[in-house]
Parts: sequence; C-alpha cells; structure tokens
Amino acid sequence: MRWELWRPWYEEIVARLGLDKKADEAAAKMLNDLLPKPDIRKLTSLTKGKECIVLGAGPSLDDDLKKLERAGFPNKTLISADGATSAVLKYRDPEIIVTDLDGKVDDQLWAWRRGSWLVVHAHGDNIEQVHRILPKLSERVIGTTQVKPFGRLFNFGGFTDGDRAAFMAHELGACKIYLAGMDLGTKIGKHSGDKDVKRKLIKLGVCKELLAWLAGKPGANIVNLTSKGEEILNVRREELP
Repeated sequence: MRWELWRPWYEEIVARLGLDKKADEAAAKMLNDLLPKPDIRKLTSLTKGKECIVLGAGPSLDDDLKKLERAGFPNKTLISADGATSAVLKYRDPEIIVTDLDGKVDDQLWAWRRGSWLVVHAHGDNIEQVHRILPKLSERVIGTTQVKPFGRLFNFGGFTDGDRAAFMAHELGACKIYLAGMDLGTKIGKHSGDKDVKRKLIKLGVCKELLAWLAGKPGANIVNLTSKGEEILNVRREELP
C-alpha cells in the first residue's frame, strides 16, 4: 500500500492509542536488520487470484473452524492471525501466519517448520520478541511495519493482526477474502494474546473501521463468515452451515 494512503490512518491510530512513533521506527529497523532476503513472489503465489480465509482470534473462532471443517475446508488459502494459529493447527496448517508474536509463538514456529509462511510485524511494544525470534527464521518470512517501509520491509496496511492479514491478502492479489473468528465486539477471544481489555477493545474498533475502509475505497472483495459479532460496513455476511 502506498504510504500516502496509509499515513493518515497511522497518524490517527497513534493519537488514539498513544503510540510511540520513535519506538515503532526502532522496531522496524531491528526487524529489517534481522530479516533474510524476502521472497515476496513466493508469498504472492499463495494469494494472487485465489480465495483466502482470514482467521481471527475472536470468540467465534472455535465454532467457525468446526463449521469450516464440516464444509470440507474448501481449497482456499488459510491465513491465521497470531493467536488464532493455535486453534487452526487442530485442523490443518495455515499457509500464512500474520503475527506480532504475542500469541503462542511455539505453535507458530512449529507451523513454520512444517512449511507455513510467517509475516512478522514489528512495532514499539514487541522489540524484545522480534530480537528473540527472528534469528531462528531463515526462510519463508516477510517483515512488515506500520511506519514508512524501507529496506526489506513491507507495509500492506492494517493495524491488528486480523485486519493486516486482510490488507495483505488484498495487496497480494486475492480475488476474495473471507473472514472467520472476527467478532470485533466487546468480548475478547480466549486465543487472543492481548489481555489488556480496555486497550484491546480500542484496537478491535480500529480493526472494524479499517476493514470497512478496505472493502470500500480500495474495493477489496470481503465476505464475513464469523458466526457472531459485529456487522462491518461495506462487508456482506454469509452464514456457514
């Protein structure tokens, strides 16, 4: 995503959550220094022209996974958002994990060793995790930032793991993006790594606004399969059997 499009959103989020821009920039520099050379073409091959399912860590996740299994897990690219990965792994390995490393990282690394891609996001609050985990990753890893991208980093747009996964899928050419486990309401899912409830609810509000914008102006083709939770402007809902 062009920085000119994302920057106003970033500035708004900084103001709402009191983010430290300098810390975000420092985290981005560290991630860039630790990353192997990115192979964005291989990652894109998993999404371009394909239907993708973005799995968030909301309260509906477990029910949604059961319904998806009953539907036969149609031949779509699974993209799990951080903590959702631990639940997804009970069914199958996701092709892509979008993470800022605050979920069960051991599960994410286990999936990576089995072939999943990791799209690792750096921000001011996860510098320690980035420093600890990135040296373990020699391939199938892409780095993202919420500041202006540079070097080996990408900024696909988005802020929370869930909406960043949707933004990434759209930027990398997905023809349709399904959402599951994306309640975006007042309850925190048990798979969420963020336990600061007040702050988490603000983030969920941001996520909802960003998904509505993504389906609106940029025109992403998004369908919400989440069993419960909030309606998202510009995003139609479909029920899983």
